[in-house]
Amino acid sequence: MSAESLEPRLDRLESLEAIRQLKAHYCKTADDPACAREFADLFLQDGVLDEGEDFMVLRGREQIYRAHIATWQHTNMNQHFAVSPTIELDGDTASGHWKLLQLITTRSAENEPQAFWACGWYQEQYQRTADGWRFRHVGARIHFCSLYENGWAKGPFDDLLSQETVAAILEAARGNG
Repeated sequence: MSAESLEPRLDRLESLEAIRQLKAHYCKTADDPACAREFADLFLQDGVLDEGEDFMVLRGREQIYRAHIATWQHTNMNQHFAVSPTIELDGDTASGHWKLLQLITTRSAENEPQAFWACGWYQEQYQRTADGWRFRHVGARIHFCSLYENGWAKGPFDDLLSQETVAAILEAARGNG
């Protein structure tokens, strides 16, 4: 094996591991209300967190940061489990696909805790920067989001947050709340 072939192989392995660590930090900081800035800083300045046009699309670090803070005003607990990654490298860019299992406790309009479980996937784009790999675009889609007591067979799409709450989070994300 020549010395020339070792360096690209090592760069590939280091990049794959760095992207896995980026996703691990995403899960860790998404699940901690004290980590809003750290969570937002995982994205490029103009990065996008896209949870679907029918739910929430955040554009840029500041919207992501403000939405993180606003979301935790309605959330008691959140646990993201991102597994089974496939990552494709292309120089200083990459794309990835992850499966998602998420356990969430929100507060109802009556301020009662509501436990949910959600399952879906992430489709992501990454960019290598001088500070390491960052998210260019995180697309999250849900196969089901169900109240814990109902399960996905009885209620595959229960309301995690009311439309009014989502609207308030989006207003805060845009700096209007």
